[in-house]
Amino acid sequence: MYQRIARKKYIIKALDIETHNDTESLAKGETSMWLGCYIDENSKVEEETSYFYSMNELIDILERDTNPKRSKNKNESRPVKNIAIYIYNLSFEFSFLLPALFERGFTFKEHIEKEDEYVFNSVSTKSVSSVWQVSIKFKRSGGMVLLRDLSKMYGGGLGKVAKAFGLETQKGEIDYRKNRLHDYVITKEEKEYCFNDTRILMEILMKMDEKNDKDFWNAVSMASYSMRKLLKRGWPRKLKPYKEFRTLYPELDEKETEFLRHSVGGGITYAPSRFQFKELNVPVAHIDLHQAHPSSAFLNQFPYDRGEYFVGKPLMGRICCCHIRISYDYVRLHSIIKLIGLPFVEDRELWVWDFEIPVMEECYENLTIEYIDGYAYKMRPLKWKRYYADNYNYRLEAKERGDAFNTLYYKLLNNSSYGKLLEKPHNYIFANTIRDDGIIDSLIEEKEEKEINARYTYLPVGSCIPAYTRCVLIRGALKLGYENIVYFDTDSIFFIWNEKTKKIWEEEFDHNDWLGGWGEEDPFILDRSQFTAPKRYKFEGKGKTTIKAGGINFDEYIKRVHKAEFDAIYDPSEMTEKEAISKIEIPFDEINITNNAFKVQRAFRCKGGTLIDFQDKEMKIQEKYIGIYEKNKVE
Repeated sequence: MYQRIARKKYIIKALDIETHNDTESLAKGETSMWLGCYIDENSKVEEETSYFYSMNELIDILERDTNPKRSKNKNESRPVKNIAIYIYNLSFEFSFLLPALFERGFTFKEHIEKEDEYVFNSVSTKSVSSVWQVSIKFKRSGGMVLLRDLSKMYGGGLGKVAKAFGLETQKGEIDYRKNRLHDYVITKEEKEYCFNDTRILMEILMKMDEKNDKDFWNAVSMASYSMRKLLKRGWPRKLKPYKEFRTLYPELDEKETEFLRHSVGGGITYAPSRFQFKELNVPVAHIDLHQAHPSSAFLNQFPYDRGEYFVGKPLMGRICCCHIRISYDYVRLHSIIKLIGLPFVEDRELWVWDFEIPVMEECYENLTIEYIDGYAYKMRPLKWKRYYADNYNYRLEAKERGDAFNTLYYKLLNNSSYGKLLEKPHNYIFANTIRDDGIIDSLIEEKEEKEINARYTYLPVGSCIPAYTRCVLIRGALKLGYENIVYFDTDSIFFIWNEKTKKIWEEEFDHNDWLGGWGEEDPFILDRSQFTAPKRYKFEGKGKTTIKAGGINFDEYIKRVHKAEFDAIYDPSEMTEKEAISKIEIPFDEINITNNAFKVQRAFRCKGGTLIDFQDKEMKIQEKYIGIYEKNKVE
C-alpha cells in the first residue's frame, strides 16, 4: 500500500511491540522489548519477516528498507524508499527506540535535509509524554522513515476503535507480568497475539486507503485533518483555501492576541452548591446537546478580520470581547468558569464576549459591571459552517445503515477542528535526549524567530465557539429553573425531574436530532445520584450503576474486591480482561467518590523505555469546596 505524504511516495506499514513489565524489571527500574511486529497489508502471521526481537534489529530493518536495491530489469519502476509506519500510542514505542538510535550514533536535527545522514527529529512534548511524529533519516541516498501515532487520529483505545471500524478484536491477552528476561522462548500464541494487534492497525489504514483521502495521510492529528477538510468546504473553488482563510481570519498582533487569550475557556463542568456532595434519592433527568461546539459554530455569527480597540462600553453593531470588572452578591448558576466556587465577588476582572453578559445578568444577583476596554469585530456566519451540517448528515446516514466506522469518523471530524483555532505557537524546539539516569527527555531550545500564532490560530472564533455553547447550556438550565439543576458536564445537564421540569423539557426544548437539538441520555431518568466534583459522579438508572471519576478506572478494584465474580466470568479464550470487568457492576453504595484512594495503572519512564505499574490515586475535596462539603454532608 502506497500513499503520497508531502508529495513523496511512502510505503504504509504498521508496528507494535511487547515489552518486559515483570516484577524483576519493575524492581530494577529497567526494561526493554522482547517481541515486535512490523507489517504491511500482505504480511502473514506465520512469516518470520513479520517479527523483530530488539530495537537494534528494527533499526537494521528500517535502514535496509530505506535503501532498497534497484532491479537490473530496466522495465521495473524505481523502488519506493520512504516508509510511513503507524503505531498506536507512539510515545510508548519511541521511549524504547530513542536509546537505541543514540547508541547507533543518531543525532537530533530540527530540519532534516537531503544530504543528512543518521539524524532524526520529532513533534513531541518536552517530556515526550506525547509524540505525534518521528522522522528518521539513515544514509544520504536513502529514504525517510516517518513514525506516526494513529491514536492522535482515532483516540479512545485500540479495542474501541477496532469495534467502531467493524474489525474483529482478539480474545484473551498476553500475561504482561510474566518474566521473559532469561533465555525465554517466545511461543507461537504470543507471536499471533502481537501480529493480530498490529493487523488491526493495518486494517484501519486499509480502510482509510479505500477512502482515497490524501488529507488523512498529510495530517498528524484528527484536529489538523479536520481543519484541512474544513477549509476546502469553506472555499471549494479555490486552489489555496488556506490563503483565503488567512485573508478573512488574519494573524493578529501580540497585543490583541494577549488580550483575547484571557477570554478563552472550555466547557461548564460543575455541580451547583445546593446539590454538590449530597446523595439524591429523587428522580434526576440527564439531557444532552447534540454536538455542542459544532452546533455553536453552525448556528451563530462570528468575528472576522482584525479587531478595533475601544475603551469603555462595547461598540454597537459589532461583536466585542470585553475587559470588565464585576461584583455580585449571590449565584443562581455559574455561567463563567473562572467564577465557579465563588458565592460572591467584589471588583473581579474578567474578559468575556458581549453576548455572555445578558446570561451573566440572569445568573448573578446584584451584578454590577464596569466596562474597561475591549476589541470590536465585524461579524458574519463562518465561511465553512456547512461543513458541520454535512458531517452531521453523513453521520446520521451512517448510523441508519449500521455503519459504525463512518458514524465515528464524521463525529470526530466535527468535534476535532475548533481547537486548532486556539493553538499556541510552537516557539521552542524539544530536542529529544537521554538523561544520565537513562530516561527519555528533551533539551529546550528557543527558536530564532518567535511566532505569535500557530498555523490555524484565530482566537476570536476559537474563543467564541465554547462561549456560545456555555450560553446555550446555561439558558437551557435557566428554563428548567436554576433551583432544579444538579450538574453540568460540558454539553449535558442533570436536573431534578418533576411535573414542572417534565413539562418544560417536553414543550420548550428542540428535540430534533440535528445541530442545536437536545436528546435524552441513556439512562434518561436516574433513581439515585451523587455529584461531588467536575467529572466525578455516580448514579443508578434502569437498574444499573454508573460511576465516573476522572483519571480513575476501577479495573484493579474490581479484580481485587470482586475476585470471585471476576474469576467466574473471565475466560481468556473467549474475552479480554476488560470485557470481563465490564460485565461486573459495582454497587452504588460501595464506592466513596468524595475523598478516597484507588490503585490505578500509570506508565513511567525508566532506563530502556517505559514500565507500567499501579499507584495510589487520591480523590480529594478542593479547598474552595470544603465549606460546601461540611454543609451538605450533614443535611
